[in-house]
Amino acid sequence: MPRQSAVQTLLVFKYSCLLVFIVIGVVGYALGQSNSISEFKSLYESHQWFALRDAVKRAPLSTFYGGAADAAFNDLPSARKHLEAVITSSPHSPDAYEAHQLLATLYFRNGLYREALSHLDSMMAEKPSAEDVSNTRPLFEGFSSHGDQTLVKRDISSVMMQRGTEGLYLPFTINGKECAYAFDTGANFSIMSESEALRLGLDVHKVGTRIGDSSGGKISLRVAIVQDFLIGGLRLKNVAFAVLPDSQEPFKDLPDGKRGLIGIPVLLAMKAFQWEPSGKFTLGLPTKSRDFDSSNLCFDESFPVTQVWFQEKPLELTVDSGAQQTVLGPPFAKEFASLLKSSGRNETHKLTGVAGSSSYDSVLLSSLTMTVGGHDVTLSPAHVLTKASSDTSSWAAGNLGIDLLNQAHIISFDFNAMMMKLQ
Repeated sequence: MPRQSAVQTLLVFKYSCLLVFIVIGVVGYALGQSNSISEFKSLYESHQWFALRDAVKRAPLSTFYGGAADAAFNDLPSARKHLEAVITSSPHSPDAYEAHQLLATLYFRNGLYREALSHLDSMMAEKPSAEDVSNTRPLFEGFSSHGDQTLVKRDISSVMMQRGTEGLYLPFTINGKECAYAFDTGANFSIMSESEALRLGLDVHKVGTRIGDSSGGKISLRVAIVQDFLIGGLRLKNVAFAVLPDSQEPFKDLPDGKRGLIGIPVLLAMKAFQWEPSGKFTLGLPTKSRDFDSSNLCFDESFPVTQVWFQEKPLELTVDSGAQQTVLGPPFAKEFASLLKSSGRNETHKLTGVAGSSSYDSVLLSSLTMTVGGHDVTLSPAHVLTKASSDTSSWAAGNLGIDLLNQAHIISFDFNAMMMKLQ
């Protein structure tokens, strides 16, 4: 066998090294991708939407988790593109099932009820025995019975809210009849009482859905569709309302004309709005361009979530303008266990929702200050639940109520830029 020349030996060595580098690079890429997907999965399952947004931007490897982040920040076109790609490429996979769920929720909160129902039906086809889907479907079907919520016009306008014992009430008309309901960012949909539906002459239909509330209770409901909804310069068609008995909270102590709540689908239709604690509410404001890197507002299903700061640490709180009082939850108790141990005292705290009232073990702090929407607000006293009271309280550090929001002079929501600002 002829001997290799020195040049041939050198070339073999170089090619061998190149092959090793290629193998190492491929393995390294695969490991990096695996680690990224594992991180995405952990953030997704723990509802850390701001962290998921940032992680996906750093390593845009997953169509599913990118779509999940898009859905959380209410970017409907991008979420549809990414999540439908997941469904098309692997239609019967766990990711496809989750993609259907994300799209169903995204469409539902934007008042696109028929598309929401379509995705819910796809979920039922995959898992016919899924209790949560079978419970929710009648509500989706009832809301979609007259078509999607439709925007007729949206002009900049202001109205003066009416002050009541339970807060501020937005004046508007339903089919030409005057109403004044509280606006509730914590309501997945709009609600009215049975007597209101009767006063307004609405057709009410029973659906086989039971809903939960912030107190941990559940209640059955009925559905009514409003053909003409007008508030200031905003006119909508096919606005869906859940109808509850007058005996339920918070309606039982309210006068006629105020037994209702304006929920997320209507508030999203306003695009951008602001209010002043004195009572002025302005809607249809110009929106800012989308820059989700700086957004401090997102959605978990239909619950608005904002990122706040306490002791230089970011926390996620649900935003609930219908809650009179801010309450902190188990994730806050876990994160600041030493603070609760040194400065708190044990108590029992009562939460009230449309399904009634329930009491929970909690810790009472005399006062704490956090930064919300760029503005410092003080919670005094602060009630910190030590056990979850609802699905959201298992991962959210608290539920931000009107008591803290109204410490600012102007409170602004921009659902295009996904920004909440207090000033």
